[in-house]
Amino acid sequence: MSAPSTITGPAPVRCTYHPTVETLLRCSRCGKPICPKCGVRTPVGMRCPDCAGVAAQVLPLGVPGFLRAIGFGMAVALPIAVVMGFAPQWDFYLGMVLGFASAEMVARAVPGRRGVDMQIIAVAVVVIALLVSRYVTAATLGVSLADLDFMRPQVQKALYLRPMPDLVFAGIPILIAFFRFR
Repeated sequence: MSAPSTITGPAPVRCTYHPTVETLLRCSRCGKPICPKCGVRTPVGMRCPDCAGVAAQVLPLGVPGFLRAIGFGMAVALPIAVVMGFAPQWDFYLGMVLGFASAEMVARAVPGRRGVDMQIIAVAVVVIALLVSRYVTAATLGVSLADLDFMRPQVQKALYLRPMPDLVFAGIPILIAFFRFR
């Protein structure tokens, strides 16, 4: 008679994302060792965060990323703001272009980032551009900053200030920038 044989399974390996954890799980797509903490349940089995499309842990943006995001956003927002200043009758369309273009440029400056810090940057870029567009309109029409009284009907008419449409036209690019990084 021979001794009973023992069946052994695969040996545990270390998780790719948590090197101190031993695991028997592997990604169903690429085969990387993953632990239950980092594994993502999908309809086709457990996957690693890379294959499941889960964003990595959000790290602080840092000063270089912050400055790059502002610079990229302003590089596209300021020319649009100048055009808005010379053609205020196109505020609706240019406002949409401003919101989408500046938010996309901020996103390209720091790829893969979302969150409150990116929302603040994108909204700030849009608000600065909207202020610049009104300044350009005022300068084009010869209204100095000292004479600027937004309550006077003549100034409102000269600067194309209409309370309700202006709030909508300013709100559209702000909301686009805000929701882009949600």
